[in-house]
Amino acid sequence: MPGNLLSKLSPLSKEQAEHFTSLASEKNLPFDANLCSLANLACLSKARVDSFLDKNNYGYGRISPNVVLHVDPFSFFRLSLLKQGNMVHLSSLENQLPQQSFLPSQTASKISVTENDLRKLFPQSFESPQTKDAIQYTLIYCNTPALKEEPQSCAKSLEEMIEFSKTAIGDKNLVALASKNTEGSRKELMVGRVEKLKYGKTVACHQLFLPFATYFCHLLSNIEVYAVDVVEPRTKVPVNTVTVVCHMDTSGWSPDHVALKILKTSPGQSEACHWMSQSDLIFISQGKN
Repeated sequence: MPGNLLSKLSPLSKEQAEHFTSLASEKNLPFDANLCSLANLACLSKARVDSFLDKNNYGYGRISPNVVLHVDPFSFFRLSLLKQGNMVHLSSLENQLPQQSFLPSQTASKISVTENDLRKLFPQSFESPQTKDAIQYTLIYCNTPALKEEPQSCAKSLEEMIEFSKTAIGDKNLVALASKNTEGSRKELMVGRVEKLKYGKTVACHQLFLPFATYFCHLLSNIEVYAVDVVEPRTKVPVNTVTVVCHMDTSGWSPDHVALKILKTSPGQSEACHWMSQSDLIFISQGKN
């Protein structure tokens, strides 16, 4: 399991988790600053989420273009770029969200991803325009109907994430993949070794903002996954091994999808590849397609 994901495990003891679950069940007992600190949640209005709103630009056909504020022109690219010796601009791989933990699974099960529930339990998060906007962004993701043949879930606990991935993939033996680290972010680098990974079905999970760690997970279809080494152009010293996902069929995407705008193409006319950042991961089955 990637270390970045393990760092989000709830720090609460069994007794503390039971207390949190009772609060969540009541729905009208808000989590105060002490409880938020104890559970390592980002439920105060001062949580920094502006970079997340500025740089989260994937959309996956679910987010209207006017929600995307600033688009990194290097965030999507063609598969042909992934050839040894090619120069690439590596987008930022850094997590744009504040450090926060998952809820214990029994607590998470008592909270629905709706504005009504969240306002009752975490009213402080709606006091700041930035955190309010970030929550609204997440609610759009989580409550928009799934794309064709792509079941989805907003996981509020690690257990929920793993269970969804097992069910969607149809395999209990999964492997979690993530980029090695964030080295090389926003730099001009050279493509080194490129390995196309062999796998069965794939679930991608992207961290979104709620007061507790939350991941939007969805089953991917018609994709290819690569492990790409990037090196310093002059010295050829290894910098990072980055996971890349290429969506090979974009025919179901909106013409306004940010990737298609960047690539200057239309739905179904081109594949669209992107780097997996520190806040993204994929679960794969090692079975054969």
